[in-house]
Amino acid sequence: MKPVKFSQRRHSAGFSLIELMVALTLSMILMAGALSILYSTKLTSSENERLARVQEAGRTAFELIRQDARAAGYLGCAKPRIDRSLNPPTSTFSNGLNSTSLLWNFGFPVSGFEATSATVWTPVLDAAIPAVPVPAGGNDVLVLRAARPGSPVFRTNAVFNVGDPIPVDRDPNATLTVPVSIVISDCKGATVFMATDFAATGGTATIKHATGGAPGNSSSDLLRSFSLDSLVQPVQTVIYYVASCTAVNAPVCPAITPPALWQIVGGGTPQELIQGVEGMQLLYGVDTDGDQLANSYQKANAVADWSTVVSVNIAVLARSIDETGVEKDKQTYKLLGGAANNGADYGPFNDRRQRQIFTTTITLRNATT
Repeated sequence: MKPVKFSQRRHSAGFSLIELMVALTLSMILMAGALSILYSTKLTSSENERLARVQEAGRTAFELIRQDARAAGYLGCAKPRIDRSLNPPTSTFSNGLNSTSLLWNFGFPVSGFEATSATVWTPVLDAAIPAVPVPAGGNDVLVLRAARPGSPVFRTNAVFNVGDPIPVDRDPNATLTVPVSIVISDCKGATVFMATDFAATGGTATIKHATGGAPGNSSSDLLRSFSLDSLVQPVQTVIYYVASCTAVNAPVCPAITPPALWQIVGGGTPQELIQGVEGMQLLYGVDTDGDQLANSYQKANAVADWSTVVSVNIAVLARSIDETGVEKDKQTYKLLGGAANNGADYGPFNDRRQRQIFTTTITLRNATT
């Protein structure tokens, strides 16, 4: 065989223009597919995150309210609040404060305000609910009176006269910032009063209850005597409502904010708890036969005696903070069965936010009828 000379070998010619165009087209198709998958994954992740935040807002709102609702009306072993074995029935609870207004009416663990229109509540909103931020129209307001979670608990360590400072045992780190409303109770009854001085020494302390101050005590006496080992603990009124900062009004509203669940503790400054809570409706379980079970659920403006309320049916409407997608929300949300069933209708909103209804019934463990 005749060997091939070097000059006769065929040189590589590379890719033709057609081959390059085909390769480029295939690469673009593959890249478009990869980008499409990436965008779809990101969009799904964002939607799931928004939905998770909506669900978190609803669950957290219930958990916060549940803590105060379950503690509402706790008076140690001082039950029943109304002794119906007596004729006439006699309350074992006494209020030693100078006021029985919304913040100081500790004889009732729960009360509320029914939104009867976009600007009207029944009963009329109390002055303790400030105008900044004003409750969102059409949403109910819940009032609970309870020992706050984490508040110190004391026990009397000696028998004392009703006008004397109360001697108590305490955890060495437990203290009170006075003035503060206090309830003292034994198994025979309970009295709420204003603590005006707290003097601690080691594992003991004394609590004074002088007159004066706001609302102050009606008397320097505790209205009745209490036995050894009586329970002493601070109690406060907690108000929950839905609102949004529609204008800048520092310090409560330093910026315009979306609807949220707000809380007022003991007449303090309103605090924003959870953004995205857009609506709240309440029905109150009323016990009419004394068996601690609700016989009917009523609106706040229909409850004749708040001492008969043993549970609260709550519905909240939570929404995403940001708009997403292209479809507008044209759905009508019926909280607690809608307006035709003692509830309320919300929407359609015609925006692009996600929404979800959350409903629960909370039993007032310390309610007594």
